[in-house]
This record gives sequence, C-alpha cells and structure tokens, in this order.
Amino acid sequence: MRMKEVIFMNNEIEIIQKLISKFDADKQILTSDTSGFTETETRIEYIDPFFECLGWDMSNKHGTPNSLKDIVREESQPNETSTKRPDYTFRIAATRKFFVEAKKPSVNIKTHKESAFQLRSYGWTAGMQVSILTNFQTLRIYNTQIAPQELDNADAGLILEIDYKDIPSKYKDLLSLFGREAVATGSLDKAYGVITVAHVNTLFLDRINNWRIQVASDLNSRYQELGLNELNDITQKVINRIIFIRMCEDRGIEGEERLRNVSKTKSYVDLKALFKELNERYNTGLFETTNDPLQNNYSIDSQIFFSIVEELYFPKSPYSFSVLNADFLGQVYELFLTKRLSFDDAKQIILEDKPLYDSREVITTPQPIVDEIVRRSFSGKLIEMRESGILNYDSLRSLRILDIAVGSGRFLLRCLDELADAALECLMKKGDFSQIYKKSEGDYRLSFVIKKELLESCLFGIDIDYNAVEVARFSLLIKLLEDENKGTLPSGKKILPNIDQNIVWGNSVVDNDFSNINRDVIESTRPLDWKTAYLPVGFDLIVGNPPYIKTEDMKVKTKYEYDYYKKKYQSPYKQFDKYYIFLERAISKLNEKGWVGMVVPNKWITIEAGNKLREMLTKNNLVAEIVDFGNELLFEGKSTYVCLLLLSKSKKDSFWYQYVRDYSVWTLTPHEKGISLDSQLLFNLRGRSWVLPASKTEALVLAKLYRNSLLLSEIVDVINGIQTSAEDIFSIEKWVERNGILNFERNNVTWEMENSITKPYLINSTSQVWSYLPIEADSRIIFPYHQNSDGEAVLIKPSDLSKKYPLAYKYFSANKERLLERDVSPPYKSDEYYCYGRHQALNVAFKSPKIIYSVNQLGDKYGIDMSGVGFASGGTAGEVALINPKSGYSLEFILGLLNQRVVEYFLRKRGSSFRGGYFSRGSAVISDLPVPKLNFSNENHLKSHERITKLVKSIIEIQKNIRSSVGREIEQLSAKKIQLMTELKSEYNSIWDFHEEDDKLILPGE
Repeated sequence: MRMKEVIFMNNEIEIIQKLISKFDADKQILTSDTSGFTETETRIEYIDPFFECLGWDMSNKHGTPNSLKDIVREESQPNETSTKRPDYTFRIAATRKFFVEAKKPSVNIKTHKESAFQLRSYGWTAGMQVSILTNFQTLRIYNTQIAPQELDNADAGLILEIDYKDIPSKYKDLLSLFGREAVATGSLDKAYGVITVAHVNTLFLDRINNWRIQVASDLNSRYQELGLNELNDITQKVINRIIFIRMCEDRGIEGEERLRNVSKTKSYVDLKALFKELNERYNTGLFETTNDPLQNNYSIDSQIFFSIVEELYFPKSPYSFSVLNADFLGQVYELFLTKRLSFDDAKQIILEDKPLYDSREVITTPQPIVDEIVRRSFSGKLIEMRESGILNYDSLRSLRILDIAVGSGRFLLRCLDELADAALECLMKKGDFSQIYKKSEGDYRLSFVIKKELLESCLFGIDIDYNAVEVARFSLLIKLLEDENKGTLPSGKKILPNIDQNIVWGNSVVDNDFSNINRDVIESTRPLDWKTAYLPVGFDLIVGNPPYIKTEDMKVKTKYEYDYYKKKYQSPYKQFDKYYIFLERAISKLNEKGWVGMVVPNKWITIEAGNKLREMLTKNNLVAEIVDFGNELLFEGKSTYVCLLLLSKSKKDSFWYQYVRDYSVWTLTPHEKGISLDSQLLFNLRGRSWVLPASKTEALVLAKLYRNSLLLSEIVDVINGIQTSAEDIFSIEKWVERNGILNFERNNVTWEMENSITKPYLINSTSQVWSYLPIEADSRIIFPYHQNSDGEAVLIKPSDLSKKYPLAYKYFSANKERLLERDVSPPYKSDEYYCYGRHQALNVAFKSPKIIYSVNQLGDKYGIDMSGVGFASGGTAGEVALINPKSGYSLEFILGLLNQRVVEYFLRKRGSSFRGGYFSRGSAVISDLPVPKLNFSNENHLKSHERITKLVKSIIEIQKNIRSSVGREIEQLSAKKIQLMTELKSEYNSIWDFHEEDDKLILPGE
C-alpha cells in the first residue's frame, strides 16, 4: 500500500473512532424505544460521515450535475415501514451501484423483517448484487440477487453483519468493497458476480407478457370483432396504465394501494371512474377518455384485472415500483416491442416476433453507452453555445432534439436529464431561484413546471412501430415524474403534457414522395410528411441507436423501401446497411451548427460498402468524435461490434478518436476523449478505408507506412480462390491411387476417379498454412475444365467428359440431384450441371509460385506455394492468394513484409474482428496495404531488396528443415531462424525509418 493511501486510511479511521465514541456516550438514549432521535438526525450525524470516510461525496461538494452525482437522497418518511424510495442511492456516472436504507438507532434492524424486505425489494427491482441496511449501531449487507418472499425473516439474504465497534478493524475490507474508488473499478462485480441487465429485465418482462396474454385472451373471447392490432393496442394501454399508477403510488404521488382498492371492488364501473379521474388530473393520452375503447366499448373481466393487480403488490410482487425507474422500464420495453399478440392454429392468443423486427438486430443498448453518447452530444452543443455567449434558459428551451428511431425512448430520457442539469445551472448562475427548490443539503432541483416545459418544447421522436411510439410517450411521462412527490407537483388538474405531437408514428427515412400502388406496402412503409406531422423543420441535436439491417434482408423484407433508398440517398453502396440511411437523414435534418450522436456498427469505418458514407462525412467535414469499441461485445448475446459516432456541422480542424480495448475499463472513465487527429487526415483518405491511430505511436507508425508508398494491389495480383458450392462432391480428402485411378469413399460408397481430372487442393488451412512454410496439398479437387487456345479454363462438354473421363461422368451423374441444389452463377446449360458454383479464379488458382494466406488469422499464416496447389474462398472465410509480382518486387519481399508486426497492426485495423479473437483480411483489405515504394535504379534500394529476398528464402528453407528434424537440431534451426527474422525486421525498419515504434504498438486484440 502506498504511503498516501496509508495516511488516508489512518485519517478516516480516526474520524470513525470519534463517531463510535460519540455514539457510545449517548447509546442508551439513542436506542431507547422512547427516543426522539430521528432517522434524519441519524443520517446527518452518523451515516453521512461514515460513507464520507469511504470516499463518497455525500453532500455533492464537487458540484456535480444532478444526473451524474454520487448520491441520490430521499427525505425520511414519518412511517418507517411504508413503501418509499431508498434513503440513499450510490452511483458511479449515473449508474446505480447499491442502495443504503437508513433507520434510527431505536429500530432493531436485526429483527425488523419489514426493513430487510424493503431493502431487498429495492435491490432486487434495480438488479443490484447487494445493498446495505444500517442504523449505525449495526451494518447489515444483504444479497439482493434473490427475490424477497413473504415469509422471509430479517436474516434472509444476509451476507454480513458488522457491529459499529468493529468498523475500524473491518474498515480496510469495507473500503476495498464499498469505497467509491473500489466500486468504480468493479469491486462489487468481482465479489458478488455480474448481474446481466438482460436477466433482470427478462424476469419483469415475463410478467408483463403474461398479463398481455391474459388481457388479450379475455377481450378476444368476448369481442370477436377486435382485430390483432386493436388487441395489441388496448392491451398495451391497460398495462401502461397499471404500471403508471403503481409507480405513482410508491412515489407518494397517488394514495397507497389506490389501484388495489379499486380492483378489490371487482367493479369495472369503479375502474373506469378511476381512469377518468386520472385523466382529469394528469391530462395525458395515457388515460384519455374521449375516444377510449376501455371507457366506451369494451371492458376487462374484473377477476382477471384483480389477479393482475395483486401481482403488483406485496406479497406476490418482489418489486418496488419506487425504484423501477424510466431507464429500467425503457430497457424492458425494448424487448417488449419485439413481440406482438397473434393467434396460433387453434385460434388461441400467443406472442410472436413482430415482422418489423425479424430482420432487424434488436439490441438493448447498455445504459453507459446511452448516457455517454447523449452526454458527449450535449457537451459539444453546450460548449458552442457557451463560447458564443448565448447559453441561458431561453436558448436551452429553444433547442430542438430528435431521436430518429425512438424505440422505447431511452435516449430522450437521458436528454431530459441533460436539459434539466443545464437549465438548473443557468438559472442558479442567474440567481433565479423562483423555479428551483432545495431537496437536501447541496441538492437543488428544477420545478416540475420547468421540466415539463423543457419536455414539451425540446424533445421529439419518430418510430415506425406504433407500439414503440406509445411506449416512448409513456416512458417520458414516467421520467417527468421520477423525482416528484405529491408535495412537489402542482395542485389542480391537467398537470402532465400531452406529447402526442412530440413523439410521432411514421417512417423517419421515407418521405411522402414514396409511391406504390399496393396499399399494404404503403401501410407497412408508413411514409412520413414531416410538415403535416408538425415536426420542427430542423434540429439542433439528433441522437439514438438506429436499426441495423443488412442489404440482403432489406431486399427480401422491404424491397420497395430498399429501391427507394438507392434512388433518394447518397450513402447506399454495394452491401450497405440501413443505419447508413438513418445517419444521412439525420445529417439532412440538422440546423446550422447541429450535432448528431449515434451508436452504430463500426464496420462502416473500413469496409468497401462504407465508401460513399465516408465520402459524404469527409466532404462536409462532419466527424467530431469516434469511440471505436473494436471487437468488444457490448450487447448481451449479439455479435455486433459498434462505435459512438458524433457529427457536427460546426467548422473544425480536428476530431477525436478513441479505440477501446476493454469496455469494462472504459466505463470507469467514459469521458476520456482519446487522441486528437487532424481533419486533413480524413480529407486525404476520402472514401478510402479509414485506418485511424489511437495513440501518438500509432499515428507515427501510420504516417511512416503511408509515406512514399504503393498499395499492395499495385505490385501483385490479389486473387480469391475457386468456389465449387459443393465441396462435399468435388473434393477428395482420402484416396488410394492405382495406375492413374483414385479410389475413395463417399457416404459409404466406393468410387473410382481418373486422377488426370483432379488437381492438388488445400482444404485445411488450419494445419497446412503457416508463415514461411511451403504449402503442401492435403486433398484433390475434381476439376472438370480444360484450357482453350487462349489459355482460358473452359468446362469440358458432357459428350467429351463421358468419353475421356467415364468414371468422372458416372460419379457426377450419380450426384446430379445434389449438384442441382446449388445456386450457380452464371447459369449453366441443363446438361452442364457439374460446373463450379462460380466461375472465379479458374485460370489462376492452381498456378505457382504464389503466397496463400488464411483470411482469418493473427498474422502467422502466410504460406508459400511452389507446386500449384488450388484453394477456395468464400465471404470472410477461406484463403486468398498473391501472385504475379510486378515492378521489380519479388514474391519473397512481399512474404517477408506480410510477417512484420506493423503490417499486422495495419491489417487488423483495416480488417474486421472475427469470432474466436481472429481478424479477417480479405482481398479488399490486403489490397489496401501500403508497401514501401522502392526505386530499383537506386543501388541502396536494390541491395536492400536483394538482402530481404535472400533472408526470406533462407527462412523458408529453415522452416522446411525444421519439419524433418528432431531434438537439438530443431533448437539450432529455430535459433538461426530467430536470428534471420531479426535481420529481416531490421531491413524493413530501415526502409520505413522505424526506431522501435513497431515494438511499442499494441495490436487490436492484444
């Protein structure tokens, strides 16, 4: 332990000792049943100072904005056992970590099971590992990963109990577990395991889905005229209403158990009266009665409604609706929106995947990602306003903010936090406290009226899913009430805003110029007229996580939309993704100096399909920040690799780039920007792949790689392999040859094949391809082609095949059905079904010498073929070959180059991360590799090239000899190989002018 830490610990223990002595002196009075010492006094005099000693900013001395401060407090309630919010919420960067429930010393928390249940219910609902119950005399740490049950005693879930006198001896352990710095670095996850958001959400979602089926089944049984859309919409409205009421009850906004008491009457008339009263009170579409089918046309079975309501209360519910906040609901509803009610074959109500989502990667965005993309976007905009001298409450209220694919509304919830923080700062700075109230020491809050005004004026959202629009509206209203209680809300009626015109149902990226004669296509596409929807003309900030849908899925699921995108937008190019369109649309809707902040896959940065998108961003100098999460998996159960992309219309000379190697480490300091790069770098690259440095070392390396270079594709042919589309038919892995005839087995049948119609072939590159090692074939491939007079590979005609290769003809005939199953391009004549699936590489795949390398690798699989071994390619798998070196370069020079660390760095950055920790480098990736431009008329260049070629040939020879050697001979050869490779590295470094920069590189994946 460092001296500074020891001094800190000693100081804090001394403070704690004084607290203990003070408590000891008054213990008899404090713990008496008749004591007048309150919970509030206990917090101020004992609990607050104790947690200050663990490093927490209990009174917000640092002036952190409300949405980000360490501690969220609640005022104590007169009734110690009433359902309320936790006394303390301990947070790191807005993420809740654990709760502390405080009691006065006269409450014996060792036996008070209601207090333990209350705390565990808070923690269980919020998805926390542990929480703390304390009256200072005793500290009790509870496991909140177990749902509390009705019959639990005060010890259920108890992990640890500490007497106040033992705190000094336990201080070091407490600091390492619950100290702020420890919690920030993941101490609770390490000690108690990580609770996945998906697990907590799914448990609550299961309840909601069960209610959906119950309500819809009841309605369907009594009202046959209701269609599926009506059943979905009515059912969702019912569930939103009861959750809203329960949350208001537990927040002290509505009377306790109001919903439960109405349900107990089992009178639908009473329920309608409650809905009508709440509509008058809150004035929101949630309880709107004028056109409400639940008021005018339909009713819900009172027993079913009663049973659902009972599940929302103790003892049947382990949830505390006071801590079930808008962010939690937003994450639950993201999953909710992927399902819809439908009928099974027996006409029973079931839940099924929505067609809208079956080709869309539905992901629950981690809350730190939502928080950070919104924070960065706001920060950029507010900095501009501050520098221009126009940052005040009126200018904040004039901001127009849009989530272009709003979903459950989680990004807008965070935007409301940012707006409230900024408005509070502006009003306090101005000295205007008329709309501010003091919640506790150092804790000031905006009035409800101001928050409502900001929501109505500033926040907008669009979604093509009607149910998502309803959810987003609901979530924003819940958010608006989040810090409120009966005392902070206005009296009277119509207190909530109606935000139906803020959150709009429609297609963000399809305008009313979309035309189609098919009514079903128009309805499913739902073109949006922004003007008639009363949306602002332009926006200052556009945020969100747009849908990710591949080209092939768009062509199948939304072909007419796909065709529309190709005509209307600039960014579609080759195999583009739908999020390109959302980015382009967002840019087109920005006001002057507007900002875009989105979470999108990171592939666009380098892949060929991103060419037009990169050109557009570069041409307009839009890129402000990129946080690239590389191959970090942020989304539970999804293999989607993403980045945070911030765009700004403001003039800029530089942009920020950060490459994240460890997401869990990044969450500790998410505000760090990374490295500042000159915008000219992007202008130089334009539409070409952006290989961006994440450090000064990387910037220096890339600058030297690009300096005076050629592309690899300029000095060598980059070729993909053959594609038979039926390896199980064409390849032969095990055989016996007799007199030019191959005997082999396939599906327990013995076949014969003319060896002369086969060629050497590579199937298993995993074992056969290693750097510098000559490649040997591990199989044969049936090759039903011959060369014509121009040297082109031409399919052998059926008549010639049957005469010259009767065994092959017989084999193909027997497997005709399998061969006809393939997708062959270009199409073949009916009797030429034995052609390969694609016509690619037939002329070159079997030539030599060539370098064959594995597409997915870590920089150690570049073999050399001297005997004409064929190979296959396909997508991001298989092999690629380099052949026919030009302009004086030798194949050995290229082979040596590929095995250098700086080249591997470049290819990993340019390529894509892949499952298993590998990095793919297909033909497009390798083609972009910068190669030193040598002047072969320059004697120094020529000699360097010759030395490198000679060294590589020597290394190849050693590699061959190692394979046939044993014992000490292997060690001797290996030592010699290391020596030669060191010399080789020195030669390349001399050409590049590297001085150990390559050794300092941290490669992606390391």
